[in-house]
Amino acid sequence: MLSLDFNNEVIKAAPIAGVAGADGVARLFWGLSLNEWFYVAAIAYTVVQIGAKVVDKIIDWKKANKE
Repeated sequence: MLSLDFNNEVIKAAPIAGVAGADGVARLFWGLSLNEWFYVAAIAYTVVQIGAKVVDKIIDWKKANKE
């Protein structure tokens, strides 16, 4: 007799369905796939961190020149 544990199988399939859903939603924005969005996020994060460091150095430079 074939016995299925429906609850256990749903739990196993949930991450796959979640990634498939996220990939589908990600393609709605500019047609980029999920891994391409990770690239975009990594590049944006790097640019923001560089900008924050530049601003910090400019503030330090202005404080040093006032004294």
